[in-house]
Amino acid sequence: MPDVRILVVAEQYPWPAADGYRRRLDHMVKGLAKLGQVDVVALHRPGTADPQDPGIPSVKANAVPVGPDAGLRKWFKTWVRSRFPRRVLGVDWTPAVEEISTVSSPGAPYDLVWYSHVDSWVGLERHIHARSAIVDFDNLENIALRLRRKVPPRFAPGASPLSKVKVIARWLTSRAFDLVDERRWAKLQIRCAESVDKVVVCSDLDVGRSGCPNAVAVGNGADRPEAVHTDRLSLRSGTPTMLFVGALDYEPNTEAMEWFVRDVFPAIRAQVPDASVRIVGRGSDLIAWTSEVDGVELVGSVPSIESELLNADVSIVPIQVGAGTRLKVVEALANYIPMVTTTVGCEGIDLVDGTHGLIRDDAHSFAQACASLLTDGELRHELAIGGAALFEERYDWALIESRVADLARSVIDTAC
Repeated sequence: MPDVRILVVAEQYPWPAADGYRRRLDHMVKGLAKLGQVDVVALHRPGTADPQDPGIPSVKANAVPVGPDAGLRKWFKTWVRSRFPRRVLGVDWTPAVEEISTVSSPGAPYDLVWYSHVDSWVGLERHIHARSAIVDFDNLENIALRLRRKVPPRFAPGASPLSKVKVIARWLTSRAFDLVDERRWAKLQIRCAESVDKVVVCSDLDVGRSGCPNAVAVGNGADRPEAVHTDRLSLRSGTPTMLFVGALDYEPNTEAMEWFVRDVFPAIRAQVPDASVRIVGRGSDLIAWTSEVDGVELVGSVPSIESELLNADVSIVPIQVGAGTRLKVVEALANYIPMVTTTVGCEGIDLVDGTHGLIRDDAHSFAQACASLLTDGELRHELAIGGAALFEERYDWALIESRVADLARSVIDTAC
C-alpha cells in the first residue's frame, strides 16, 4: 500500500500521552503509522501540558491552540434549538478548520481520515477531503449518561443543610440535561455511523449495544512494562498499599473515590489498621476532603505512573458508572498488580472473577475483597499471575496497534 496518506483529527492533542484518552489516541496513531504518512490535527486547550513531538518518524503533528470551551450562557440557547448534545456545542473548531485547509484539498484527498470521537466528526467532517473515514467512538456516550443518571447526589462529610440543598439543585439540573443529551447522543452516534465506513468502540459488548452495523471493537491496552514486580507473596513496602489511578476531574472517577473513601475504606481499616490508599490523578482538589481521612494519600498528578505501579500491592477500580473500558484495569494486569473492581469497572474486559481479579459491587464485599488481598500473599500472587497472562493474550498495545493497521488497511482497500 504505497504512498498512503492518513489524517487524524482530535479534540485533544495526544502528546504527552498523560491520561487514558491521550494514551489511546497515541496508540491509534502508531497503528495507523504502520501504513504510511499520518498528519495529526488536534486542539490544544489552555492549561494543558505543552505539546510534545510524537517521536514517530512518519507522523506530522499539529497542535492547534484554542480558547476554553464555551460556558453555559454561550451554548444554552443553541442547545435548546439544536439536536446536538451540549458537549459538542462547547468546542470552537474554527482554528482547526483553518489548519486543515492547509493540509487537505479536493485535488489531493487523504486515503483515510480517523476521527477521534464523534465530537471531531461533528466539527470537521464538512471540511475534510478523504476517500474513507473511521470514527473512534471510544465510549458510547448515551450509555454513560444513562448510567450516570442513576447515581444519587454526593455530599462531603459534615456538609451543612444549605450546601446539601445546593448540591441537590445542581444534581437535578445536570440530570435534566443528561436525560435530553442521552437521547441526542444515541441519535447522533447512529447518524455518524451511517455517514462513515466504520465506527470503533472498545469492546464486543459495546458493538452489540451501539446499534451500528458497521461497528468494530478495538479495545484499550497497556504497554509492556520495562520493570515489573512479579512476586506478590510479600508486600512491596511492608505497608499494605492500595492504588487508584484516574483523572479526578472525570465524574465517574470522582464518584468512585468518594464512595470508596466514605463507604468502603473504613471497613478495610477495621480489618487492616495500617492499610493505605494512594489516589493518583489530576483534579485532586475536587475531592480534597478525602486527604483528611487517616490512611488516604491524595497524590494528584505525577510525572510518571511507573513508580506508583511498582509500589502498589492492590489496584482498586471502584467505578459505578461509565461506558467503554478502563485503561487502569489493563495497566494493573500488565504490571502484575492484583485488583478489586466493580462489574462496571471491568466492563468490556474479559476479566474472570477469582482468576484475573476480584469483582465486587457493594461496599461490604468490596472492602472484604481488598482486606483479603492485603493480607493473603498467595491470593495476591495467584491473581497477579492470572491477570498478567490475560494481558499477554489480549491487551498488549502492540497487538492492538496491529489491529488498527489491519482495520485501516481494509477500509482503504474497500474505498479504492
